[in-house]
Amino acid sequence: SHLGSEEKFGRDQPPLSIDLFIETTRYHKSMPNLERQATMSRSGSHAVLDVDGSEALTAEASLDKIGPGLYLWILIICIGGASMAESLEMGSVAPIHSALARTFNLSHDQRSALPTITFGGSAIGLLLSGPICDWQGRKLALQLSLSTIALIMIITATLPNDTDPTIILITRFLSGFAGAVQVPAGCVLAVESTPAESRSRVVFGICLMGSIGYLVEALAVEHFMPSFGESPTDHWRTYCYVVGFASLCT
Repeated sequence: SHLGSEEKFGRDQPPLSIDLFIETTRYHKSMPNLERQATMSRSGSHAVLDVDGSEALTAEASLDKIGPGLYLWILIICIGGASMAESLEMGSVAPIHSALARTFNLSHDQRSALPTITFGGSAIGLLLSGPICDWQGRKLALQLSLSTIALIMIITATLPNDTDPTIILITRFLSGFAGAVQVPAGCVLAVESTPAESRSRVVFGICLMGSIGYLVEALAVEHFMPSFGESPTDHWRTYCYVVGFASLCT
């Protein structure tokens, strides 16, 4: 059968999820050898799916009708894994900053600027996360955030000891910015892709994995940086590689 699609948006409405459109239209394709037209539009704050010959349903109602399944477990594992990667990066800010200040011989003012720059980037990332999600979609925002974290951490691990302090501050700003974007993006993607009855459990599962990420981070810091970044024997570069590859894998 042939399936056409059309999306209609209000001026101030965010784009509808194409993945949700595919899943809901697939649910209604139960009549073989019948060509039907499917359109997706908005009614107030609701996304409405209208398939020729079928009852018009909001996207939320379609999700409730489909019910929970394997997809929700995949959602928890994937977005929860992203939350764990963010916990590994942001939970280890203090020892990483100590290691950066020692390795690159940062001045007192530059060392003091490290947390300011990092959390300033995080604040701006949270502020812009919503517009980025509406502009590029939740999945792409999440993927770009994790890819940026991975890239920045791997770059940080390979910087030579005579690197200009400005470059260090820029990498910390980008790291904080990228880490903040994926938090709202992941939560919104999870909620919008989950039946109403399962949303609290899905969000709880994601938050639980994020908390486990902080426990893993504490163990990793104890293993790689037992002196909290203050000793030349601390393997902070190896830790940055671990965080980078963890973000890349998720």
